[in-house]
Amino acid sequence: MASAPATGFYFDPIGERLALLLEGAAFPSDGEWAYVGDPVEMAPDVARLEVATRWPGIDPEALEVEFHVDFERALATSRNR
Repeated sequence: MASAPATGFYFDPIGERLALLLEGAAFPSDGEWAYVGDPVEMAPDVARLEVATRWPGIDPEALEVEFHVDFERALATSRNR
């Protein structure tokens, strides 16, 4: 399974899922995940609006941010690289 190249918000356009992942963390599911933004510079509400802007037809109000911040696993994965 692929892992996040950087900490940030990622969106799965097929599953219509928005997730916050730490660098090195595995994506929640297989498929293509698009980087949306850096959580230091972008609040979750702004990430939802960014997704709706980039993918027409996505309702930002319906998106829930999944927080996948398993720090221990991300740290172990990054050490193995």
